[in-house]
Amino acid sequence: MSIKLFIRTNSENRNTPPVANQIPRETHTPGFTLIELIVVIVLLGVIGLAGSQFISSAFSGFSETETRTQIYEEGKSALVRLEREIHLALPNAVDVSATGDTISFGMIDETEMRGIFGRYTENNPTNTASITDYTAGLPQDSVISIYNTNWTQFSSGSRLYRITSNNANPMTLDGNIQASSPYQRFFAVRNKAVQYKVSANVLYRFSAGVDTGGTGSFITPKPLVKNIYQTGSLPYFSYSAGSSTKNGSVTIHFTMKIKDESINFDKDIHICNVP
Repeated sequence: MSIKLFIRTNSENRNTPPVANQIPRETHTPGFTLIELIVVIVLLGVIGLAGSQFISSAFSGFSETETRTQIYEEGKSALVRLEREIHLALPNAVDVSATGDTISFGMIDETEMRGIFGRYTENNPTNTASITDYTAGLPQDSVISIYNTNWTQFSSGSRLYRITSNNANPMTLDGNIQASSPYQRFFAVRNKAVQYKVSANVLYRFSAGVDTGGTGSFITPKPLVKNIYQTGSLPYFSYSAGSSTKNGSVTIHFTMKIKDESINFDKDIHICNVP
């Protein structure tokens, strides 16, 4: 018996179809393992957290800046309004409450004062009912103040006089002068007195009528600005009366707070004349 040996070449192996029932080799498809996915998720989470903190910080900074701008604009507006009116306060016709949260004052009528000198020629017109201005007279029914030295005199009307002549000079008054000014001064008085009051962290402005009988009740409150607080233990308002050597002055302290932001406002306002 003879045995035949057959040897296949490589070329023959490549061209020979696979034998039936032959098990193919296992193939590997490229992809991520579970550990790789977990690492990627963790990294994305860290990046997302850092990004959100950056964005949150940016928005927080913008919000704080916007709040401080709002506080500054509202506080400055209130301070300008106070300064403009207090600057025209009638000398010594100013009253500050014991708690320092309210200031009341009479005001000079600057429109009528433009046409007159504001000083009379008489040396001592006490107990007389007329004065002569250096330049011109006031219209009939104008109210003037002569030597007002405190709030009580103003509010009671004891140093207020009504003009009974019309643009005449000398001017006739509706009563005798109680006390003459050492500086021979008189002031035309506005027909409204003003009061500012802080209540429940809101600054209100009131007004009251003024005539020779004094001031009426302060009514019709109008809120000027909210979120007002005391600056430490300092009063909102304080007043230093004028004298022959210095002007009177009103000092204002308040703090405005919105959210976690706050700004302190301080102002000394001079009342330009002495009586």
